[in-house]
Amino acid sequence: MAFIGFRVPADTAQLFKSIDVPGDREQFSHITILNFGDEMSLEDIGRGMEVAYGIVSKTKPFMVRTNKVTCFPGGDDGVPIICPVESEALHDLWAKLRDGFDDAGIPFSKKFPVYKPHVTLSYAPEPIKDRSISPIEWGAHELVLWGGDGGDRGIAVHMPFTMRAAGLLRVVDLRRNLPNVRVVARYREQA
Repeated sequence: MAFIGFRVPADTAQLFKSIDVPGDREQFSHITILNFGDEMSLEDIGRGMEVAYGIVSKTKPFMVRTNKVTCFPGGDDGVPIICPVESEALHDLWAKLRDGFDDAGIPFSKKFPVYKPHVTLSYAPEPIKDRSISPIEWGAHELVLWGGDGGDRGIAVHMPFTMRAAGLLRVVDLRRNLPNVRVVARYREQA
């Protein structure tokens, strides 16, 4: 799956892994912001980097929080067991990214028109009852654009918030041969 979102920090991911839930555990703890489907073209990855960078370079780190385990309706992979995430700043960022990618003509899934940020814990055969948990809170400080399956083993572009940079150059080598893709950025401190 290609998407843009946040990685859950390792120490926080361990807290999520300690929550007892049924089903097959999700191995990669993250919060999805926009889903691009199974794969994203190299051209769209390059354009997506520019759009996302233009937004995150003006975004300050913020906190996200959850205190509940619940589930979404079942799908092809089973019933997603999730922790819904609360953060007004996250919803604001989602709206800016949604509008930016729309304006740039970069396709993304619009299957769920209402944004419901969450961390997926597992996929279970049956729904569960909602339950409260001790609050889990962590800082969001970096956006990641994953270009396809494989998490960080594939194409992953990390964009820290409020990165003080002069500008991001275009991707200079967008060969179809993925192992040879190079991403080049110019960085200069601003006074």
